[in-house]
Order: sequence, then C-alpha cells, then structure tokens
Amino acid sequence: MRNWKLESKILSRALKLSEKVYDESMYGVDDLYRIKDIVHSVDQNHWDSKKWLADEFHKFYGFHTGKFYVVGGWYGMMAYQLRLKWPGSRMNIISADCDPICEEYAWELFGDYDIDFRTKDINEEEDLSPYSAIINTSCEHMEQEDLHAIIKKKDPQAWIAFQTNNYKDLNSHINCWPTAQLFAESLNLKWVACVKTLKLNDFNRFMVIGK
Repeated sequence: MRNWKLESKILSRALKLSEKVYDESMYGVDDLYRIKDIVHSVDQNHWDSKKWLADEFHKFYGFHTGKFYVVGGWYGMMAYQLRLKWPGSRMNIISADCDPICEEYAWELFGDYDIDFRTKDINEEEDLSPYSAIINTSCEHMEQEDLHAIIKKKDPQAWIAFQTNNYKDLNSHINCWPTAQLFAESLNLKWVACVKTLKLNDFNRFMVIGK
C-alpha cells in the first residue's frame, strides 16, 4: 500500500525547493533548469522505478545490516526508497553524485531519513570493498567500462542492483540496451539473481540484481 502521507511530504518539499531555485534566480544564480530537474526527480516514473528496485532487492538481500552505496544518486530518491525498506540504523546508506548541487538538494528533500549524501565521482573511488551493495539506477548515463570497473572494485560477495533503459532520445543516454537480458549479459556477473523489465509510459526500464 502506498504511503500517501510520506509521498505528499516529499512532493511538498520538492515544490518548496523549486520555489527556492526560482527566488535565487532573481539574485544572480541562474540555475532555472533545476526546477524541471527537481520535478522529474520526484515524478511517477522515477518514483516507481526506484521503489521497484528497493522492493525487489529487499527480497534477495536478506539482512537488516550493511552498507549501501548509491551511485549517481541525483537528488536522493533511490536512497530514500532504500531507507523505507531498511529503516533501522544498522543499515548505512550513502548516496553519492559528482554534482555538488545534488548533495545540497538531497539534504533538503530527504535530510531527515538518516542518509549520508556526498559529492563524489564513482570513478574516483579506488576501493568499494567496504560496501555490501552497490546500487546504480543511472547506468544509461555511464560508459560500459565504468560499470565493469565498479563491479571489479566491489567485494566479490557484495550485491549489485543496476538499472538502465531503452530510451535513446536523450543525448546523455549513452548506455541503453534493447532488452534486460542483453544488459545482464553485458555486465559479466558471476551470479545473476534477477533480470526484470518495468514497462513505463514510452520506454522500458531494465534491472539486474546479482553478484
């Protein structure tokens, strides 16, 4: 069952944040495109695809403790959905993005959910072995060799939960795939637990969970 109270709170914060961006634009901070960005980050497609990953991954992970690293965490929706599934303080959730504004806005949207938001480029992380899972819903924005590097740097027993899509109409979508199965095969995982497709309005989102 959807928790409308929680959802309305986050949507209200997104509106307030958009208002803040607009107000700042009047004083020389010309970043108005962020308003559209914020709206997209909490729209139905993003909400559903992040919740889908959290729900499915929760079935496989099997523990209440650990340390999750969210790659390309944007404004924090993925980390938030994970926190709803793992509410206990023994689960450490880190959401990182190379854009420093993402960290700032994520704290405003989800700052009371015990999530560690950071400004960090995943390619600068030398060692991912401390993490029990690496979550990445931004694979369509990343080179394939970078995805392989993430898998190589993680602990062999750590989980990965990756998503991409087949929506090629955006220039920033440089790593789309026609099917979930082909995406799974491209990752060269030692073990695959789940390969699924979520049909959205005008494209499909693909998810692979494994080790």
